[in-house]
Amino acid sequence: MAYEFRLPDIGEGLHEAEILAWFKAVGDHVKENENIVEVQTDKAVVEISSPVSGMIQSFGAEVGAVVKVGEVLFTVEQDAVAVGVATIPASVKKEESGLQHTAASGQETASTVSVGSASKKRVIAAPSVRKLARELGIDITEVTPSGKGGKVTEEDVRNFKVQAEREVAAAVAVPPEVSEVSPPAISATASVQLMGAEEEEIDRDEDVREPIRGLRKKIYENMKLSMSTAIQCSAMDEVVMTKLVELKKQLQPHAEQADVKLTYLPFFVKAAAIALKRNPIFNATVDDERMEVVYKKRIHIGVATATNDGLVVPVVRDADKKSVMEIAQEIQDLSGRARERKLKPHELSGSTFTISSTGGKGGWFATPIINYPEVAILGVHSIKKKPIVQDDQIVIGDVMGMSITFDHRVIDGAPAGAFMEQIHTFLENPELFILQCR
Repeated sequence: MAYEFRLPDIGEGLHEAEILAWFKAVGDHVKENENIVEVQTDKAVVEISSPVSGMIQSFGAEVGAVVKVGEVLFTVEQDAVAVGVATIPASVKKEESGLQHTAASGQETASTVSVGSASKKRVIAAPSVRKLARELGIDITEVTPSGKGGKVTEEDVRNFKVQAEREVAAAVAVPPEVSEVSPPAISATASVQLMGAEEEEIDRDEDVREPIRGLRKKIYENMKLSMSTAIQCSAMDEVVMTKLVELKKQLQPHAEQADVKLTYLPFFVKAAAIALKRNPIFNATVDDERMEVVYKKRIHIGVATATNDGLVVPVVRDADKKSVMEIAQEIQDLSGRARERKLKPHELSGSTFTISSTGGKGGWFATPIINYPEVAILGVHSIKKKPIVQDDQIVIGDVMGMSITFDHRVIDGAPAGAFMEQIHTFLENPELFILQCR
């Protein structure tokens, strides 16, 4: 009996998902609850398992294609036992779909034959791992997996690269008289790396095309939507961070005792949360179909986080009700799992305002793009030693560039300036944090 698995709604407001990788091939056997496909939704990368056991009959789409909710993702011909087919006599063994079914015991053992499967070895690996293998010039089918379920990890790829380089070095180091008697074995990848400069000369001028897929495709689409819809205007300012720099140093030992890495970001989140309570227009979204501004009751701040696959925005919920230390703990957890691609869809959705940090090496100013349909985004940049005027004296202070991009359709320059000034005041005078309710 054929079972059609249709793409379910696996995320908040999900309408479609892009196929990133199939872990099986048509003709393969899949067990119940075994992962069969990896998809990219608007919010996260999700692995989907098969709810039944049986032979894979067909796939609804190729890698890179988009499947809509409700469309057939894959079809499985269920095992005889699963659909209640008459029991086969104990003396009879039946080979089917690359499996041997022994009716007497009800057990299944892998057969040496896999009907309809591809001749090339299939590999289970995340897109980022496959990309790393391509960048390092490694055939990922040669890499021995160490991850759960036979998954190839980044560490496996890097270890393979190191081993290949050692083999190359060993081959080059062997004296001529020894190599003539007993030539050393060199892997396929090492052989490729030993190709002459002539071949490299031929290839180096050729253009390389890479499909825009997965998370990068979602970023591509979201940025295009944001820039083509909102009328974006940016304002910039400088913030003297000297007091906050000193306060962070004082709090660092306490944070370490709690096993928390304290950065400046939790202070930015808290300052923004306070300002958002006082300026509700910035804690809003735009409903373009109804021509309405939707003021949000709760303050959920998205924190743009860089990963190997691109930028994701995990969300600190109810940021106005949390202490700086609580926010620091949450950011540490969210950002860590974001880089490991372990965030759940709801942890990447529902933000009402976003903060983008270019980091200590990211330059002095930038114009961040609004996380549509939000109406504003705060950009925080590098902190540098600069001369400042303090009590009519020129001294050296810690100064940070700060910017805000807002949707000029619904926010004017004056309220944008007032909003920035409030954030500015809290960052320059961090002692004011203690006067705020959680």
